[in-house]
Amino acid sequence: FGLVNTLLGTSPDSARSFLNIITYSVIPLSHTSGLLQWVPNAPTFNGLVNSYRKARNIKTTVEKDLVNKLSPTQSGYENLPLLQKVDVFRTMLAETKGDVLGQILWLDSRSAERWLERRTTYSRSLAVMSMVGYILGLGDRHLSNLMLESGSGSVCHIDFGDCFEVAIHRDKFPETVPFRLTRMFVKAM
Repeated sequence: FGLVNTLLGTSPDSARSFLNIITYSVIPLSHTSGLLQWVPNAPTFNGLVNSYRKARNIKTTVEKDLVNKLSPTQSGYENLPLLQKVDVFRTMLAETKGDVLGQILWLDSRSAERWLERRTTYSRSLAVMSMVGYILGLGDRHLSNLMLESGSGSVCHIDFGDCFEVAIHRDKFPETVPFRLTRMFVKAM
């Protein structure tokens, strides 16, 4: 990521846009252990979403619960035919907001100007890491492997165990999307 930051810094356009990746030190001690630098003021997206929902008495599993409720059989969503899954999923999307990250960026900003700066930084850092993650074949991008630097709004990725397209070749639940760009991420832009 240091090389990417160097390349981004040498381009006048990307330098003007403040494109860069949050980096941190990783020191391997053996094949199974190592030391990681702490990234200060950067909670995981999962922690942010859960805290936001708990503070507002919203179940943390609201989407999953609704999908299960909307599933027409006792066997659950996973066992539905593809077209029924799509119908249930679309209904769930229509009945939920999916704007938690956007709300977090807004509510944690002191002013509209600060919110715009943080939202812009969030969008740019998400874009840069999506491109770099695609090139590296980075998988396993769930909400606990993404962090939001509270001050700037920059996205920080952690846990690089599934690099170089390892996740594509899994027997169970292979990852076929190039990067994570869900409704919640888009609505925060």
